[in-house]
Amino acid sequence: MGLVGHGYYYRKADRDSGELNPVRIQRYYCSHCHRTCSALPECIPPHRWYLWAKQEIALKLHLAGESLNASAKAIGVAAHTVARWASRLKEQFLQQASVLREYQPTWGRLSTFKDFWQGVLQTLSLAQAMRLCHIAGVPIP
Repeated sequence: MGLVGHGYYYRKADRDSGELNPVRIQRYYCSHCHRTCSALPECIPPHRWYLWAKQEIALKLHLAGESLNASAKAIGVAAHTVARWASRLKEQFLQQASVLREYQPTWGRLSTFKDFWQGVLQTLSLAQAMRLCHIAGVPIP
């Protein structure tokens, strides 16, 4: 039988403007493993308060040479929040790079963390890149 609809819940997606609040998140029940799961829209990162788009702006600024403080101030978050995002992205760089290079082989020429992510974010949004990693089974930072 597989997955069947199992209700829904609402999640606050955009804590700043409230434009995307609340978002209805569909729940599913697996008749094989007897567990429930949710299907988040691509724009909402799992286990995070801020949307991928906001994180992407901060990371692009930081990768372009802005300080953590300047990057954080530009989007209205704390510097340690941007530092945490960058750190988690760096921790999983090799796994994510492997997946994304399969999607776009020319990114294989971009060997450093900075060059790689600048190249990726010129083509894909952070949400799209993280979706590809998620589908491949790579942890999302």
